[in-house]
Amino acid sequence: MSNDTMPFRANERNRAITIWGSITLIFSTVVYFGTNEIASKSEHFYKLYFEFERDIPMVPWMVYIYQSFALLIVITYFSIKSPQKIKAYSISFMSSCGIAAVFFILFPTELGFSRTENIEGYEFMYNLLHMIDKPHNLAPSLHITYSALGAYVLSSEIQSKFLKRMIWLWFLLICSSIVLVHQHHLFDIFSGILLSYFVINFVFKKMKNK
Repeated sequence: MSNDTMPFRANERNRAITIWGSITLIFSTVVYFGTNEIASKSEHFYKLYFEFERDIPMVPWMVYIYQSFALLIVITYFSIKSPQKIKAYSISFMSSCGIAAVFFILFPTELGFSRTENIEGYEFMYNLLHMIDKPHNLAPSLHITYSALGAYVLSSEIQSKFLKRMIWLWFLLICSSIVLVHQHHLFDIFSGILLSYFVINFVFKKMKNK
């Protein structure tokens, strides 16, 4: 590649990140919180958890791992080299949200944990989390789907085997965190991984080289 074409490619990539990233953020935010509001008005909620899960202790500091999924998404966007791959990642992301939204509306769920208020040292983070996110958009967990999709795409962009392992370790920690901060249950993780598998294989892989 000549020096003249490199800035052009960089500008094209940055434009793709800006445009597709913005579209994805707006679409996902509107759809998620819109369906969350609709689900909260349901007259019946499904209990998709085992009773033993209610005894899982809360680990307050895991909220940092829980929130780190957003960092994973941002890092993934800025690590993708191809504008077409950025588009494929964005459409896969929005497809995940759209598919999950159907389940959120048809099968609004009930959280088995009682939400603890004013957790010492973490008051702001948990109070904000509980205020904006009603506990009904649980299965499939988009936290897990987005993280699995991001981990897959990010690991495909790097060569280091060590970094690839660290990315998937990060994903596993996120999986643990959604239960340990009492935001989700085991079925939510399982269904979130299934959704990510579907989107990776039937959306992302089919679009990334078009």
